[in-house]
Amino acid sequence: MLTSISTPDLHLLRVFVAVAEAGGFSRAQIALNVSQSTISTQMNDLETRLGMRLCRRGRAGFALTEEGHEIYQIATELLRDCQTFVARANSVRGEITGQLQIATADALLGNEDFPMDRILSDLRDAMPQVKLHLRVMEPLEIERRILEQKLHMGIHTFPNHAPGLRYVSLFKEQQALYCGVGHPLFDAPQADPADIESYDYASRSYYGGSLRPGGLKPAQENIHSGNMDGIAAAILSGQSLGHLPAQCAKSYLEAGRMRQICPEQFSYDAVFEAAFPVGVRLSRAQRILETIIEQSFKPKF
Repeated sequence: MLTSISTPDLHLLRVFVAVAEAGGFSRAQIALNVSQSTISTQMNDLETRLGMRLCRRGRAGFALTEEGHEIYQIATELLRDCQTFVARANSVRGEITGQLQIATADALLGNEDFPMDRILSDLRDAMPQVKLHLRVMEPLEIERRILEQKLHMGIHTFPNHAPGLRYVSLFKEQQALYCGVGHPLFDAPQADPADIESYDYASRSYYGGSLRPGGLKPAQENIHSGNMDGIAAAILSGQSLGHLPAQCAKSYLEAGRMRQICPEQFSYDAVFEAAFPVGVRLSRAQRILETIIEQSFKPKF
């Protein structure tokens, strides 16, 4: 029976949480930067320490046991409380420490309305001891992780606001419709807007591809991608039309590999917002993060 928690126990719990979130030992190797055999040994040590089996692994694949699911929830809460204690204890003596987990959409660099370099500089100046973890995620994943208190902020397009989150409008990013070399429209003297929807379209996978941007209602959507590289590749194949922001299409336009199609009819503005948690105790680092983000943007709408 477990009677106390020690530092080695906390380490084993961190390993277990990483394995559970990765979905297996082999997938957790990169996150933990250790070998699979080491992870296996540590998991065996934890199961022995707790006196219960936490997961099943074998030819049928990896899965948490019923007890494993419960221990995962308890462990994530314990580790989060440990981080909160360290941050708050240090803040008592005037230090701001801890970690900030931040996620954004991909391919935003190059957008003049998104001063990420200045934001990072301001955050480092204000909180030099705080570790920043930057990730690229899709919007639904960002919202889910903020609600689970695994992210402190996310920047993306959020057309369906989730209860329990606060959204702040930041900037607009124009999305234009493009085709690539080899597409029937690439060398056409003038594209007929009435014919555009008959061509295959590479859509965003956000929200199951249910959004129809720019008033476009394509007959076929054979490619779905959650990132701009996937959309750009589909366009460059010459088989699909697709929407891209200017910074993603610029080099391909200059190289003569893409062409913009009917910008007046099918361009649209994507509204980017910052999503923050509400109803939870915010650390000083989180409060400073929110202040810097809100002060860094002056919405034009």
